[in-house]
Amino acid sequence: MNGTTLALAAALVLVGVGVVALLWAEAAGLSTAVVAACGLVALAGVGLLTAAVARVPEPTGGGEHGA
Repeated sequence: MNGTTLALAAALVLVGVGVVALLWAEAAGLSTAVVAACGLVALAGVGLLTAAVARVPEPTGGGEHGA
């Protein structure tokens, strides 16, 4: 498992956990600070996902979908 795969996996976990926690905290009627903290976890996952995708190299092959 290389660094990019690990970063993508961590980002997807952060986004998933953050969104589920955000929805649960909102439904449970928890304080605004808790809901905001859950949202920050999801946003951190989105930021990490963006950074990981930006590091993915462009394909070099000249396959049928290549330019």
